[in-house]
Amino acid sequence: MNTVMNSSSLREAYLFCYPWDFVDEGVDRLAGRARDLGVTHLAVASLYHAGFFFYPHNPRRKVHMLEDGVAYYHPDPQRYPERLAPQVAAVSRDRDLFGDICDAATRAGLRMCSWTVLLHNSRIGLAHPELTIHNAYGDSYPHALSPGHPTAAGFARGVIGDLASRYPLDTIMLEAADYRSRAHGGSWVGGHHHERQGTHLRELENVLLDLSFNPADVAGAGRAGIDAQALRAAARGHLDAYLAAAPDVPSDLPDSVEAFRRLHPALGDYERSLAGNEARLLQELRQVAEPHGVRLMGPADPAIDLVMGGAYGQPPDRTAAIARDARAGLGDEQELIMLLRMGFYGGSQYGAPIVTEQAMIDRVRAVADAGAHAVGFYNYAEAPARCVDWIAPALRAAGLAG
Repeated sequence: MNTVMNSSSLREAYLFCYPWDFVDEGVDRLAGRARDLGVTHLAVASLYHAGFFFYPHNPRRKVHMLEDGVAYYHPDPQRYPERLAPQVAAVSRDRDLFGDICDAATRAGLRMCSWTVLLHNSRIGLAHPELTIHNAYGDSYPHALSPGHPTAAGFARGVIGDLASRYPLDTIMLEAADYRSRAHGGSWVGGHHHERQGTHLRELENVLLDLSFNPADVAGAGRAGIDAQALRAAARGHLDAYLAAAPDVPSDLPDSVEAFRRLHPALGDYERSLAGNEARLLQELRQVAEPHGVRLMGPADPAIDLVMGGAYGQPPDRTAAIARDARAGLGDEQELIMLLRMGFYGGSQYGAPIVTEQAMIDRVRAVADAGAHAVGFYNYAEAPARCVDWIAPALRAAGLAG
């Protein structure tokens, strides 16, 4: 028998959902289901990228290709740089779907979190390649707007100001408020662009290809005394030599990122310049959201109120260790949310899946025991229905739900 914890720092639970989940199941019905699970917050996508998703328990469809880079709220064009207001999604064109979900959450006694994808936007990147990351060869990464470009940063500020000022939000989760990698997907998700690569690249070559040499980034580094153009030439020279020898690996080239930094110290300076652009943008977003009483959820940074820790695919002991380490790094006014991934992802690279009710209980209790303030369940649409059902007993065991 699972006993209920007598005391815990855990006081919030977020259920990550998509707006079309509410269309397919009924806005009030799904809000009520979330309430009955014991969560305190709905984290609903307000601005999102494309994907081709599978839904095991959706009553209307099992697969779904999303529109790319669209808003599920109704943007105020005056808040954005010229011609950069997000395009409204087809499902939200005749109604402010995000607003309707906010209203339903209020009726259900839940608080709202806007799950907001900022700089990962292929729709805008294809229309405005000047705003995107440019690699050492000048190629645009259309899915990745540059945090160092003033107009791209203005777009991000517009999104946060629009949402924070017009909707009853408790929290805004910032996804992709940073420099994106060349890969459209990530380490555990594939891109929908049929990305392919027939040449082996080591970590070093991937790092060099991920660097943004957008003119705005180069100019910003130049103001700090960094010769980004010389670094770009060095990166291109390395890549050219590496690719010319492929499939062999030249023995006379640096074989690691650290070795390249020793040879070209400007790399470290330039990386710090780009990191400064990210930190500056987060501070600007906080200044936009804070006057409206909206907290920011995101990566570990002084501008973030609710710091995200990831425990996707981790067993309970490792989940607890990650949470303890993350909590130890918090500032005085910061809190920690640990994200758990529901569902059965195939392959050992995805870690240990949550395949039983007890496994869900163990992970949530690990999060609570480690001192996290909130737990997030990712995500409602893609997880098997039984996994979603396990949220309620897990929260009860952690002392959060009655």
